[in-house]
Amino acid sequence: MKFFRNSFMVALSAMSLSFAAGDTKTPPGDFYDEVSRLNKVLSEVNRKYVEDVNPTELTDAALNGIRDILDPHTTVFTPKDYEGLKVSMEGKFGGVGITISLRDNILTVISPLSGTPAFRLGIRAGDRIRKIDGKDTKGLSLDDAVSKLRGKIGTDVTVSIEREGVADLMEFTITRAEIVVHAVPYFGMVTKDIGYIKLATFSDKTRSDVENAIRGLKKQGMKKLILDMRYNPGGLLNQAIEISELFLKQGNVIVSTLGRTQRTESRARRDGILGADVPMAVLVNQGSASAAEIVSGALQDWDRALVVGKTSFGKGSVQTIFPLDNQGNALKLTTAFYYLPFGRCINKPENGIKGLKLQEEEAASEEEEGAAADTVKKDSVVRDTFYTNNGRMMFGGGGITPDVDVELSPMPWVVQVQERMAMYFKFAVKVRPSLDAANVKIDANWVVPDSLYTQFKEFCMKDTNFVKVKSNALVGVDQLEKSIVHEQNYMGDSSKTVTDTTLANRLADMRKALEAKRDAQFDENKDYIKDGIKRELLTAMVNDSVSTAFSLKRDEQLKEAIKYLSDTGLYKKTISGPGKRPADKPKQKKK
Repeated sequence: MKFFRNSFMVALSAMSLSFAAGDTKTPPGDFYDEVSRLNKVLSEVNRKYVEDVNPTELTDAALNGIRDILDPHTTVFTPKDYEGLKVSMEGKFGGVGITISLRDNILTVISPLSGTPAFRLGIRAGDRIRKIDGKDTKGLSLDDAVSKLRGKIGTDVTVSIEREGVADLMEFTITRAEIVVHAVPYFGMVTKDIGYIKLATFSDKTRSDVENAIRGLKKQGMKKLILDMRYNPGGLLNQAIEISELFLKQGNVIVSTLGRTQRTESRARRDGILGADVPMAVLVNQGSASAAEIVSGALQDWDRALVVGKTSFGKGSVQTIFPLDNQGNALKLTTAFYYLPFGRCINKPENGIKGLKLQEEEAASEEEEGAAADTVKKDSVVRDTFYTNNGRMMFGGGGITPDVDVELSPMPWVVQVQERMAMYFKFAVKVRPSLDAANVKIDANWVVPDSLYTQFKEFCMKDTNFVKVKSNALVGVDQLEKSIVHEQNYMGDSSKTVTDTTLANRLADMRKALEAKRDAQFDENKDYIKDGIKRELLTAMVNDSVSTAFSLKRDEQLKEAIKYLSDTGLYKKTISGPGKRPADKPKQKKK
């Protein structure tokens, strides 16, 4: 009893100390002392915990905890993850040349890449991969399937394909080759004098891909350019610098990096291959990040291009890879923030759990002698105000804000479901055999007949998964019915349905009206649906480039960029600003 009482008093004292110290920030300890403390904890858990503990899981949990107090971009790679990262950065690997995904939990070919082994053997979009090297793919994850299909160049892999309209499985033995993923999946002319480049990623060959695209467009008469970096997640920093160089003047600052052990400044080493007399627009959206933001931000700061679309992601930090051992484990560590030519850091606070602490400390050191008292909160908008070369006002710490903000039109509910459930893709796979049999020639000028549109409607309404999806309004009616039944039960009625005839009839009428509205949305969006059918058939039966060119005709953000580039006065008015940057505020030395 005495032992219990003493133990209780010790525990209570410890709790009291904890509560007393709860409001104060934990002071930093000596780094090596703290590492030693962590090692002791892990050692005691390993030796004395009530059950066996997997040391790998314990280490992973500790590493995840470290990441959680740093930022979401700092992580430890397993050998498999690290290899995947290297593939994405190098832009090439040994494989068969297909894009795959899970459709209805079945491994499905989304598209074969032109010129690859799979393409040459005739593998099609919509083919279902039932076996890889004789082993069933049921339950196989997408990552595992990719690992099985990739391999050493020159080796073989056999896939068993299930194809619409073919009774038996089709076997293809494919010899793996080097597969190059192009940073520029498409370029072309969108008007007689406006060229368009889709820049999808920043890997080793990005600069050469973009240069080739520019040369190709010049031959087609390009006088103005749209660079599309929407949904570009970024990549290599050096490639962002080299792409910016293509459009800026020698000596222009492109980006600076600043961290505890890193401080760099990158300038254009030569004049760009596209002179300042070529008007430019850059397309960005919430999926544009990292290197894509460096390029768009640098061109915006120097007033070299008009930025059109939606505010970008706001990832303004630099990651460095540190190998941890010979097994392929590696640490991806955030080592710096990057800054645009005139001081903007575009990193959003939520993209770095420590936020912009480094920036804030710098800003605090630059306050003027007559700054307001500590009790007065500093205006963050004023602090984060910057100016382009022409004096246009910009704001830091929130991604790249477009010069021309283009809100996309809301997509009707029935079309949202069709896109989300890949109904156009599934329908294209379904009807392709009959179109092939009828020798239907599908190209950019082909028009979707009403008969095919009607087939698509019937196809959707026969798909049980599609029919089961309810609109938000129908879900609301279900919730209302549950509330009424709950209220009945509260009043002593144990029925599981609405007993009031009037209310039950009204609920039924609401459901009927909403179902009719869903069906009516098909015809209300007939043109969009026909375009979706054509888009997928062009992808499946012609190629991605023709399909992309067709899809761009409906692109609202692209249309807005074309409008500004086509109107010289409007373009110059938007990008010119006052014509001069305000004088930089003198920096205040730390005291």
